[in-house]
Order: sequence, then C-alpha cells, then structure tokens
Amino acid sequence: MEYNKYFSLIIILSSISGILLGIFTNNINDSSEISKDIKFKEDESNKNKQTQKEEDKNYEKERDNKIDTTIENEKGKEIKEEKTDGKNTDKEKNENKEEKKDEDKNNNQKIENEMEDIIDTEKIIDNPNKFTDNKTIIAVSYATDNKYIYPTIVAMTSLVYYAGPNTFYNIYILHTADFKEQSKNFLNTVEEKYPDKCAIYYFNMENKYKGLSLNFRIATPTYYRLSLHELLPDVDRIIWLDGDTLVFDDLTELIKVDMKGNFIMGFLDSVPDAIKSFGFKTPTVVCCGVLLMDLDGIRKYGYSKKISDFIAKNRHNLKQQDQTIINVVFQDRIAPIPPRYGIWAWSEKEVAKKHNDKQWPHLRYNETDLFEAIDHPAIVHFIWPKPFWRKPTRFEKEWWDFARLTGYYDDIYNKSPIPNIRWLL
Repeated sequence: MEYNKYFSLIIILSSISGILLGIFTNNINDSSEISKDIKFKEDESNKNKQTQKEEDKNYEKERDNKIDTTIENEKGKEIKEEKTDGKNTDKEKNENKEEKKDEDKNNNQKIENEMEDIIDTEKIIDNPNKFTDNKTIIAVSYATDNKYIYPTIVAMTSLVYYAGPNTFYNIYILHTADFKEQSKNFLNTVEEKYPDKCAIYYFNMENKYKGLSLNFRIATPTYYRLSLHELLPDVDRIIWLDGDTLVFDDLTELIKVDMKGNFIMGFLDSVPDAIKSFGFKTPTVVCCGVLLMDLDGIRKYGYSKKISDFIAKNRHNLKQQDQTIINVVFQDRIAPIPPRYGIWAWSEKEVAKKHNDKQWPHLRYNETDLFEAIDHPAIVHFIWPKPFWRKPTRFEKEWWDFARLTGYYDDIYNKSPIPNIRWLL
C-alpha cells in the first residue's frame, strides 16, 4: 500500500517535470526566434541607414562637383582671355579700349535709365510673374545696405545658378539711402554673368522705417519687405529672401504653391512671448527669412493701412522687428511654407524634430518631409551662425564655393559683416 502511494507520487512528479521542461524548452526556442528577428531587423535598419548615408554622400558629391566644375570653367575662361589679350597688337589693344569705353558708357546710361535711385510706385515692370508655355518669370526680392552686399551677392549667385532653363528671375534690390554706385556695380555682376537668367532692379528706400527697433545683427533694411506691395503694383506674387540664404533648386514650384487664401507663407517658427504680448490669437508663426507673399491680396484687403497703424502704435515695442509686424498683422492670413523652402541650416535631425514638436499638432511638418528637406533643401536659411562669420555651420563649404563663383572671394571673406565677437562665443 505504501509502495503504491510512493509510486503514484513519483509518476505525478515526473509528469509535472515533463510539463515544466516542455514549457522551458519552448521559451528558449521562442527567445531564440525573437533574438533572430530582432537581429534581422537591426541588420535591415543598419543596412537602410548605410544606404541612406551613401545616397546623401552621392547627392552632395554630385552637387559639389557641379559647382567645382563651374568654378574651374570660369577660371579657364579668364586664363584664355588673358592669353588672347597677350597676342593682340598695340593697335588692336587701343581699338579694344575704345570699344570698351563706348560699351561702358552705354551700360552706365542703361543703368541710369533703368535703375532709378528714387522710389517710383508708378514704374511699370516689364516682366512681373508670368507663366507661359516656354518661360516662367519669377519676382524675387532682397534688401541690403553697403555692408551686407557681400552675403547678398552669394545668395543671388546661388539663386540664378540653379535657375531652370525656362526660368527667369526679376530681382528687386531694396536698399538704404546711402547705397553707393559701387555697391550697385558689385551686385550687377550677377546679371552680367547670367543675362539669360535674371534682371536686377533697384529701389532706394531713403529714410523709410528709420528709427524702428533693431539689434546687434539686424539693420533697418529688414523692414523693407513690408513695402513690396506698394513698390511693385504690377507684381502679384513674390519670393522674399534674406541675404543669409542659399538656393539649391529652381523656384518655379514655390512661386506656384497653392496659398489657400493666405497672403504670407514662411518656415514655421515658435511663438515667442514678444508676440504673445500683442494678444496673438493663432499658433501659426513663421520665420521671415524666406517668404512667399501674395502682394495682390495684401493690396486688395487694405493691409497697407493695417501695417502702418500697427507700426505707429507699437514702434518702440517691436522686439522681433518686422517679424513681429508680419506675424501679428497677418495672423489670420499666414501659413507654413513647404519645409524644403526655408529649412534652417540644421546639422542634426534630432534638433529639427525638437523644433517641430514645439508646434501645435495640426501645424507640425510631416517628419518625412522635414527630414527630406534637411537632406535635400531647395532654400537654406542660416539663422545662426552665419557662414560669413567664419563659424562652423552646415553647408558652410557650399556657401564659400558660391563666394568663389562670384569672382569676389577675397572681398567677401575680408569685408562681410561680423558682429561683435562676444555674441559668437
């Protein structure tokens, strides 16, 4: 009887041991399978990352090679011209000099006739934005003073360099009252080098906006974009670019973006306390370094008076200068621009993600679009630091490549405005 009890107990324990052993074995197999699955996914992820890195390197290498080739071609032309000049006889040289004088005289007369220093809102621009089967003429504007011409010519060169075969840019330069003829001639070299891609027009803003709020790195010309709808009555849309931008693509798609009833589009920025203090009602705030502007809508809906009234009331409280005015006055007619047009010169995608996460959920950029914009931008905005400050920043090499392409590398390197060094530490 006792023997039967022990025998039964042994059988029960053996059964339980078998069951536990089975469970343990299955878990080991499952864990093994999971480990294999994780390793496979990690391998796939690493493979995808490596592929993406290789694609990015190839893209950047192709872009750099294109710029380097152009620079070498320009140098080759200069050397060839020098050799040709050396073969000329004295008589030919004198004839060339006389022809050059006549040409310069004609060019100067042309500049005097076409590029008046005085603001003339009645001036008819022959080529406002027009879309035809063969050519797209796009209005683009910059603002500058005598100091900022050096970054500006780099920005302009990148703009026309990447212009498509069917794109022509009307470039409107808004400048200070003391803008020198020498500064104009400096910027005019862009048109001289690319006559089939751009034409340059100048507007003297005289003392407009003088006395408004500034800071150590922002000068009065930053406000000039507020007058574009008055200066260009025949232009319906315009792309505004700060002088600290770099263009890497043709901008035809940008000028044709559906603005959906908005008058201003720009790259998403965070909402600062400086704007909240004005009773700001909407979470949409944009950085004004790159803007797509509906000048026709701004004129039709009476925004000239809204702008002037806001300035008159708040002229001493514009902590973000024109950006305060634009975001508050146009708060019901403002929207985000596609991120590749105006992406900041971020080197880390994680930094871009943090910036994007600060936006309201319904306003945030799609992360895929945002990261694609970082890898393959159409317009880069150097908010901080600037490449001409000679501080490390993304696309610094490309910026200096375009500086070389202007033909004024030494001037740009030595004369570009650099703020007090304590602000850069």
